[in-house]
Amino acid sequence: MTLVESQHRLALERLRSAGEEPVSLGALRLAGLDFPAAVISELELNGYVIERVHEDGRLVGVRLVERENLGGSVRRRHWWSRRR
Repeated sequence: MTLVESQHRLALERLRSAGEEPVSLGALRLAGLDFPAAVISELELNGYVIERVHEDGRLVGVRLVERENLGGSVRRRHWWSRRR
């Protein structure tokens, strides 16, 4: 297993174990991810749906949206399509 694969696996394990709760980038860093924002972006490029959770306009964390919770369609969220 390559370093990139192990980083992806670690991120997915941490996000899945958190369930609906957002995981901060700091918590992902403490879990062993060297560059958590980059790993999250790579997971999105590989087809995983990652939701960014904001409170009062600030990013508090990210959470994995499992495919069974999408209702049959894959929704992609990008930085340029903010939910209001």
